Order: sequence, then structure tokens, then C-alpha cells
Amino acid sequence: MKKNIILILLLMFLGICLAGCGSAQDYISEQLKRAGGEEVQNVSADDAGLVVRSSEEVCVHISGAVDKPGVYMLPEGSRLYEAIELAGGFSPEADRDYLNLASGIEDGSMYHVPTMEETEEKAADALQGTGTYDGKVDINHAGIEELTKLTGIGEGKARAIIAYREEHGAFSSPEDIKKVSGIGEGTYDKFKDDIAVH
Repeated sequence: MKKNIILILLLMFLGICLAGCGSAQDYISEQLKRAGGEEVQNVSADDAGLVVRSSEEVCVHISGAVDKPGVYMLPEGSRLYEAIELAGGFSPEADRDYLNLASGIEDGSMYHVPTMEETEEKAADALQGTGTYDGKVDINHAGIEELTKLTGIGEGKARAIIAYREEHGAFSSPEDIKKVSGIGEGTYDKFKDDIAVH
């Protein structure tokens, strides 16, 4: 009996390794029958003591100017262009060059494809700005002109702030501005009393 069990386990292992062209389940079942065991239905590699992991997936929300906005599952390591393809591709009014299509996607993220009209409006808002609130600069709405009034923020960092909030959404708190590349604790300390989120 013990020898039969060892033989069956060896056959199952070899079946997984060698039966590349056929179904591993069928191969295992066939080998069990030949070894004197009963036919086994729905035998998986897990049942045989072998762990087979499916590739990890990420879940993303694609919105805006695509044919089929919605939530999609993609293999981990996928690029943004692949997610947009799953969403039916760009709609005719989409600004195809607004997003970096080669960038990797992150699980749980939302990616908004703007229309050309939305892009033009954002560009106008970025220059003019509507971002003052209670005497402070509202970092969720301020344009380049308002942001550059903050100590330590030049035009480059102002554009980085605007790009960050367009990609990731509104800042939840003033401290969130430190998530923007180039704005560390030292820079933040220079203007932290002059900003707000609204």
C-alpha cells in the first residue's frame, strides 16, 4: 500500500512536468488508473500537493474619453495603453497625448482620459488660477501664477503640483503636497502656513 502511494505521487509529479502538451488533470487521472487506483475527477495540481499560482492582477478604473469607461483587471506590470485598449480605445474627442501611455498602472488607481476641450480648459485655469481660500493658496485649485507666490515654488514645481493633482486627484490635506516630486520637508516648511485645501 505504501509503495502504491509513493508510486502514485511520483507519477503525478512526473505527469505535471512531462505532460506539457496535454491536460495535467487528464494525465494524472490516467496514471492513477494505471497504478490500480480509481479514476479521479477534477484532480488539480493543488490536490497533488503542487502549488501553482496564477499571475497577479491589478484593478484599475478607466474614465473619460474612451469607448467603454469602467473597471478593468489586467496582469500586474501592464501599461496604461493596454488598459485603454481594454476600455475600447480612445473616443474621437480624446486628447491622446495628455497621458503617458507607456507608464505602468497601479492597483486601485483611476486614470482619466480628458477630451481636447477639457485639456484646453485646464491649461487656461492653470495660467489664471482660482485658488485662493481664506487668504491662503488653495493647492487644489491654484494656477501657476498663484503657486509661484509660495516661498520655494518656482514655475517648474508649480507645474509639477498641477500635474500631480490632475493625475492623482485633489490633495486631501496640505501635507499631501509633499508627495509631489521635488517638494520635501524643508520646502514644505517654508510655505505650510500659506496653503490650504478646499
